[in-house]
Amino acid sequence: MDIRFELAKKLAKVLPKAKGITLRSVRMEEGAALASAILMAGGYQQIREGVEDFRMRTGEPLACRSKGKSLEVYSEGGEDPLDTLTAFLSQVAFNSEDAMESIEFFRRYLSRETDSGLKAVAVEMTAEDLRIVCEARCEEGETPENVYSCVSSLLDRYDMGIIKNE
Repeated sequence: MDIRFELAKKLAKVLPKAKGITLRSVRMEEGAALASAILMAGGYQQIREGVEDFRMRTGEPLACRSKGKSLEVYSEGGEDPLDTLTAFLSQVAFNSEDAMESIEFFRRYLSRETDSGLKAVAVEMTAEDLRIVCEARCEEGETPENVYSCVSSLLDRYDMGIIKNE
């Protein structure tokens, strides 16, 4: 049986004119074949080159486009668009420790290379908070509370919490 729950974290706001690269948002709706991130920086040439290099090295579907004063980096199609996007974002030095930690958490426990038993099915990250809808397999004889307990032990370092579905 699979159980579904959300992981949540309040994020410290980055000042509007902060130097460096700001991760404004990350989004992937459940069942979508598109995962995207909005970045703000003084210039985007280095990020654009990074996207092209990543795509050439990995063969993964990653692209970017201007979106007003921001740059949208997105992965559409492929095996796991969110995994592809976070693999790229993990290589970017953001000006927010919360953004860096959130991506580190995803790569460590939710990417397809891990054996944590967790799977992200949707993500919404804004300037204020992060929410990840997850699924976890509940083995025979195991209760959802056992799964929540195991997941909670992973969350302490990242100052995240679990929102249990009714």
